Amino acid sequence: VHLNGQAVKSCTVFAVQVDGAEIVTIEGLAVVGQYDLLQEGFWEMHGLQCGFCTPGMIMSAHSLLRDTPNPSEDEIRHGLAGNLCRCTGYHNIVRAVQYAAEQRSKSLTLADATHR
Repeated sequence: VHLNGQAVKSCTVFAVQVDGAEIVTIEGLAVVGQYDLLQEGFWEMHGLQCGFCTPGMIMSAHSLLRDTPNPSEDEIRHGLAGNLCRCTGYHNIVRAVQYAAEQRSKSLTLADATHR
């Protein structure tokens, strides 16, 4: 989850620590009826299997892309470190994050061109 804008492991945070804090879960990323770019990327690049690790991967990747909009493969792997996946071997998860970064870049370029 994101706690006051920072990715944290929800299992290590006590309820008293989040009193008055801003909390965002994976459900808070998407706009009603539309996936977030990372959720779309995981779907398009086959980055999910059983779904157990998916929320943690997406929330970690969301923080990574906020801080590093165009990450290298090594930066993506480092940003996802600590999230374990036993199904995918990580390759398609990395591709999903790359997809989201590329789509975001395209949409920002298009928005910039539209406002000229």
